[in-house]
Amino acid sequence: MQDIIMPEPGSIIWTLCVFTVLLIVLRKWAWGPIVQGLQAREDGIRKDIEEAQQARIESEELLEKYKIQLDEARKEAQKLISDANARGDALHEERKKETEIVVQGMLVKAKNEIDLERQKVAQELRQAVVEIAITAAGKVIGQALRAEDHSDLIEREIDGLN
Repeated sequence: MQDIIMPEPGSIIWTLCVFTVLLIVLRKWAWGPIVQGLQAREDGIRKDIEEAQQARIESEELLEKYKIQLDEARKEAQKLISDANARGDALHEERKKETEIVVQGMLVKAKNEIDLERQKVAQELRQAVVEIAITAAGKVIGQALRAEDHSDLIEREIDGLN
């Protein structure tokens, strides 16, 4: 068992020679492609990181631009709403004034019609009073008076009472 633990000098030399040859062969044909592959992978990762950073910067700029547009759209919407409210209020006031004018016109027309009717009734009443007065005067005097002769006299007396 001691032979297994203690290596022989010849096997050490052969092991070192094989290891050295293996290192030279690996260095010449294997390490180059492995290192190139690792370098290419590192460059790809670095490129992906740079692209991601650039995309993040662009997305932040785009987000800020959209926020500004959204604020402007909100302001425009508020302006449109306030303008519509103002136009609605103005239209309401205009309709109210028009209605008041129409109502005033109707009141004036109604008053005029009432005055005309009053005048007609007063005229009819005068005529009736004149006829009654002529009839009464005729009965008092004992003779019939002609309405044409004395109507002016009676009308003046009635106007004097007013």
